[in-house]
Amino acid sequence: MDWIRLGSSGKDLTGVGSRAGQLEVTPAELATHNKSSDAWMALRGRVYNVTAYLPFHPGGPEELMKGVGRDATNLFEEVHPWVNYESILQKCYIGPLVSASPSVDVKQLFNSSKTPENKKPVDVQASNSKNPVPEIEIAGPSPEKEEEPVALPKFDWIQKMNDISVFFYTPPLANPLVEVHRVDDVVHVTLCYSNRTFNNELVFSKGTEWPCVVKVNFETGKIECAFKKTKGNVWSNYGVLKQSSKLAGSFSAKNKIGYVVTNKMPVSSNVFLIELGRVDGVLIVMPIANHVRVFAETKDKDFSKSYTPIPSGLFTQLGYQKISTDKLYLMVKRYQDGNMSKYICDAIKGDILLLSKPFFSLLKLSDLEKKENFLLLAAGSGITPMLSILLFLLERRVRKSQSIRLIFCNRKLNHIPCKQQFDNLSTSDSRFKVEHILSDPDNNWRGRTGRITKEIIKSTIEEQLSSANYPKLDLYAFVCGPSGFNQACFDYLTELDIYKEQITVFEG
Repeated sequence: MDWIRLGSSGKDLTGVGSRAGQLEVTPAELATHNKSSDAWMALRGRVYNVTAYLPFHPGGPEELMKGVGRDATNLFEEVHPWVNYESILQKCYIGPLVSASPSVDVKQLFNSSKTPENKKPVDVQASNSKNPVPEIEIAGPSPEKEEEPVALPKFDWIQKMNDISVFFYTPPLANPLVEVHRVDDVVHVTLCYSNRTFNNELVFSKGTEWPCVVKVNFETGKIECAFKKTKGNVWSNYGVLKQSSKLAGSFSAKNKIGYVVTNKMPVSSNVFLIELGRVDGVLIVMPIANHVRVFAETKDKDFSKSYTPIPSGLFTQLGYQKISTDKLYLMVKRYQDGNMSKYICDAIKGDILLLSKPFFSLLKLSDLEKKENFLLLAAGSGITPMLSILLFLLERRVRKSQSIRLIFCNRKLNHIPCKQQFDNLSTSDSRFKVEHILSDPDNNWRGRTGRITKEIIKSTIEEQLSSANYPKLDLYAFVCGPSGFNQACFDYLTELDIYKEQITVFEG
């Protein structure tokens, strides 16, 4: 308890102040902190200042001093691999253990926040070097054009006996596109956000199995790639990482990606869920509420249309999905006179469809950061961008959503896609409520009928905000449907004193 009390006292146990958690410590620098009055230790690629912990170590200070000033991973695993050292030493964490090019002055690297001018790029093939400690390359700007310095995604890693996870940290709410694939021994993790593409090439020091599992937390910006080790043992380092970035530019319609239809399921009388697998096997996590373009190439005519990918959980139940696969999911309404919708909905398992990369929407998740109440207005297939937004809002933890209302307009009851899943979600989470409006209902329908009106929106907002006396400024609204529906809803909202900065309208 004394150690816990000391860790909670607010005292800086790292000895490096505000730089804690950010310093990249080289083996040479680590070796200088080898005294009982200045004791640093590396465990699984993470460096800790254990000076304050010495008198609290159950085996005595002498035992702990055996690992001071060096990488003590193997020693730790031999003595007590079951101990949760990360929890015990979390207040002592200094930063990752890295290796610098021999041309870099260690003191300069450690004491400066800037990359030394004489640092040379490290070739990704350096994984075969005699130096067992990982190297990180940060690529400089192109000589043709000077660019402002760009913060690359922060990197970290952790291992257990049989698996290893690497982490990349984007800014919170960056809403990245994540693609992960492997070519020979090189794992490529590509992140697209803030109008830039960040390429991360990783060569592990030992063998891993493929595919990995990719998890993305859109709220915090944490991206995890979890790998199974080929052989269960403790690694002294993860390997070699090479990072670079460039302007993303615009996605060209010529860059088409092949997807094979792997599953298809009706969710209403005229709406289908389509499961598509990447032909090239790339693992992908789509940004929230972004859309892709689907291309149809026939003998008579080529045409295309944009669709918004949906969460994979709709194939089972509407629930938040953090784990990626190599699949992409579309919900498509089949129109009798719609060439594109018929082309997709009539596809069978094994057919190949061509899709673009995602086109980034106008939605900025950062605009939602300080909002706690949300209104979703959707008509027909306009529900698709709402699905990933809805699950993101329900999953938020840093600032929890207090209430989410969905008004969903359709023609008939059997036209409502995933109605049972919406009902189940509203039952399991009291913050979410859905109301259906039918324009051409059957005689036994007891809900609202006709079209959405200003009065319906007004009463919904008043009921939503009155429970906790929230101001209208705390509301954020999303609108998606046919152009007439979108314009009417936008006009109604602004007439109800909802500012345009509080509204996102998704156009088809």
